[in-house]
Amino acid sequence: MTDTVNLRRRGVVKFVFWMVVATSVMILTIHSYVSGQMVEWFYHRAAVGGYAVNVDLFKDASKSQPATLQVVTGEEINGLVAIRVGKGDRLPRHTNGVISDETLAKGRRAVVTGATLQVFVPWELKDAKGFKFKDSFKHKGVETWPWAGVWNVLIVALLGLSLGLMAEGFTDMLGFKLEKIQHFPQRRGTDV
Repeated sequence: MTDTVNLRRRGVVKFVFWMVVATSVMILTIHSYVSGQMVEWFYHRAAVGGYAVNVDLFKDASKSQPATLQVVTGEEINGLVAIRVGKGDRLPRHTNGVISDETLAKGRRAVVTGATLQVFVPWELKDAKGFKFKDSFKHKGVETWPWAGVWNVLIVALLGLSLGLMAEGFTDMLGFKLEKIQHFPQRRGTDV
């Protein structure tokens, strides 16, 4: 009887401990997303030289009504502005694409004149190997912070481990004893 009571007490402690760990990991993940840290890790550095922009602000531009962006300097994109970046530079906040110098040299989709950047074709349909896709400036010319992937894997592994051990503590707390599956059962009469 006392063994059962001790197992249930240990189950309660195990359940509460891993519930606190799982909740902390979820709060950390939600805070990282809401604070914009995950976005900054995705849009981390410029992969090409050009102009950092927020593509969402001019996605309806056309040749008849081009979007006119003011070229400014700064650490944050607010409104219809573009900030000059070189390859490897840290991207300003609220950037979600880079219009490359190569695209500007062609002059078909966008051009720079003085202190303004005009965008005529923010997106177009293209065909590659039989597949049509929407080619936009969004996500173009950006590099992700390399350690963001490692962070994501660690968070998912820690969350999975903590939720699994929390469930195990819950079953122990209720007094259920689940038999573990033997993946490699021993054969009778043989030494392995």
